[in-house]
Amino acid sequence: MEMQNKQLLQEVTPDISSDSKISKFGYEQELKGSMNVLQLTAFGLNYMLPLAPAVIFGVLLSTSGGTVALPFFLAGIAMLLTAFSYATMVRNYPLSGSVYSYVGRGWNPHLGFIAGWVVTLDYVLIPTITSVSAAYLVQQYFPAVPFWILLGIFSIGIGLLNLFGVELMTKMGLWFLILGEFVVWTCILVWGKAVYFDGIGTGTLFSTQPFHFDHVTGLVGATSLAVLSFLGFDAITTLAEETTNPKRDIPKAIFMCVGLGLVTMVVCGYVAMLVIPDWRSHIHDENWMNTVLFQVSKMTGGDWFGLFFTAGYLSSLAIFNLVATAAGARLLYGMGRDNLLPKGIFAAINKRFNTPHFNILLIVAVEFILGNTVDLGTISNLVNYGAFFGFAALNLSVIWLYYVKKKGEAPLSLGYSPNWLPTGKYHFRYFILPLLGFSIIAYVWFGMDRLALLIGTIWLIIGFVFLFFRTNGFKKLPPHLEQ
Repeated sequence: MEMQNKQLLQEVTPDISSDSKISKFGYEQELKGSMNVLQLTAFGLNYMLPLAPAVIFGVLLSTSGGTVALPFFLAGIAMLLTAFSYATMVRNYPLSGSVYSYVGRGWNPHLGFIAGWVVTLDYVLIPTITSVSAAYLVQQYFPAVPFWILLGIFSIGIGLLNLFGVELMTKMGLWFLILGEFVVWTCILVWGKAVYFDGIGTGTLFSTQPFHFDHVTGLVGATSLAVLSFLGFDAITTLAEETTNPKRDIPKAIFMCVGLGLVTMVVCGYVAMLVIPDWRSHIHDENWMNTVLFQVSKMTGGDWFGLFFTAGYLSSLAIFNLVATAAGARLLYGMGRDNLLPKGIFAAINKRFNTPHFNILLIVAVEFILGNTVDLGTISNLVNYGAFFGFAALNLSVIWLYYVKKKGEAPLSLGYSPNWLPTGKYHFRYFILPLLGFSIIAYVWFGMDRLALLIGTIWLIIGFVFLFFRTNGFKKLPPHLEQ
């Protein structure tokens, strides 16, 4: 059995060179490679949502017992560590499929499928969160229109835009990113002005109040939820085959995305809490807690500024859904191309627009069905389960690739030589950082909601059973890798 496992590992490990073409991995280039680092960064930041703090601000506040900036900061540090692992793996395997491709080729093809299977909870379900949120928001202005109609219009409209291809998506994404960042930083400035000049809230811009929390358990729980706002930098890697130079540009975009997102979220969480040091007086007002930043905007800028915030938030939800659907479709494409999912459906590419059209339609259908039948909180928790599992597996895959398989590629400074074994200072980059990333993710993961852990684990077991029968008891590789 041990000999068979070694043989499987050897078969799945390709020769790696500095060339970023995917033919060496046994694939044909079907997706159009046209994206640059700026477009990739915009894609990731839009996925992270410029106004992401607004989605879960009240939940973080009540869970932690008073701080939002600190959970965002801790979650951002964990994501930076994981970002190093993503950057490492995309340089080794510039392929669509993200975690599925990286764990499958860097560690083991069967584990790669399991990682991809669990991460589908993230990529496929997360568009539902924004679709439902957008539909509820619009319904506040048009209460006579049924919820299911608004949900259908939003999800189908975004699906059609995705069908038209990545170039249209990136052009729109840049403009929506500019709009979203303009709105969020304008809000931060108005909030800060109201505190400093008008004496609202704490009356000072320098205070420890935004970092107060009740207990460590609550802070850990809030940190696990805050990770949801960072999901997006990892989605950049799903566009590897649509990037002009993925080995160079995707790592740059990943770090720019996490860094900018971290600064925005921490500053937003800090300044907003300066406005509402008396937040506990509203803790039993469900509507207020679900719309904290809207309430802060109205308090500091009046009704018109509240409308300005709402318009920007809705625009951000739209572009978030656009890029989230694109990322999910490409994850399914990577798994379908290896025949782990029916290839005729999941690996099909629209000849006119060069997009995985069946996958996009599937995600739209999931949005509509779940959005009308399942509680939004349950979906959010399942998204986090999938993300944490994928991040943990990815960090361990870096260590496995470089120290067990010894098939990793050297960094750019050493010439991208294949089959390179880290020495000296490089142990920190390829062993210590991934191990730290895994440890933090694992700690936060086990602090999640128990129901989410149960449902997610059931989904994990279903994946194991499916793969067991699909590969004759793990004796076969995915069909494409066997070739």
